[in-house]
Amino acid sequence: MRISVIVPAYNEEAVLGRCLEALARQSRPAEEIIVVDNNSVDRTAEVAEAFGAYGVRVVREVRQGAVHARNRGFDEAGGDVLGRIDADTMVGPEWVAQLAEAFAADPRTGVRPDAVTGPSWFYDIPLRRAGLAAHRFFCHRLNRLLSGHAMLWGSNMALSRGCWSAVRGHTCAEPGMWEDLDLAVHLNRLGLRVRYVDRLRVPVSARRIGASVRDLYSYLRAWPHTYRLHGQRRAAWGAAVFLLVGLVLLRPCSLLVRAHTPYDGTLSLSRLFRRSSTVSRPLP
Repeated sequence: MRISVIVPAYNEEAVLGRCLEALARQSRPAEEIIVVDNNSVDRTAEVAEAFGAYGVRVVREVRQGAVHARNRGFDEAGGDVLGRIDADTMVGPEWVAQLAEAFAADPRTGVRPDAVTGPSWFYDIPLRRAGLAAHRFFCHRLNRLLSGHAMLWGSNMALSRGCWSAVRGHTCAEPGMWEDLDLAVHLNRLGLRVRYVDRLRVPVSARRIGASVRDLYSYLRAWPHTYRLHGQRRAAWGAAVFLLVGLVLLRPCSLLVRAHTPYDGTLSLSRLFRRSSTVSRPLP
């Protein structure tokens, strides 16, 4: 089973190096790692090219947006399994091996999944177990409850090549939606099987949570909007309600993220009162 890993990247020089270092240290190496440079104006491509000896290659996608970068990477990949993470994901050394295991046939039914996904925790904030529990609930369990089908998490997922071939022409590219949720909706409509693997866990950055209320709302409103675009009105209403609840619950977390210094675990008031756009969240 050949495994390709796709990493869409836009201005990610601060975090991409450690992401690729983690992929280079796998107990079961991926056959190829593709970084899709989506019009970066920093050193993203240069950082990625430095890992050429580890099977990393850079492709460029000029159409702006995560969905275009993801699609380009999946189209370029030659593996039987197409893994997908974000540039601020830092996988553990067994992640690729766990992907291979996850795509094995179920011993009870003999059926292989078409896609797999797992949860995440946040490596650059305290209360990591709480973050994992919250991610399990809001990303996976709640979306399954609202929509009636499994969710995919873009920072930690993989599709079989056959699955991608089947769903490729159905994916949407409208702005302001979550591309991983869109993909999950279409997999469900095509009757393709998504396997949630709880032990397939990856740490990701909490930098988005540390944004301003305005920026956080701008990101989260894509949740009900994506359901609405696909005609899932009940799921859209439910997501809208939980979005408002989430904004209230996330506000103290957002302040904690902004004040937290990932390098030494201390809290910094100077970070708390900076403009959110200037608060860099590099890997510790």
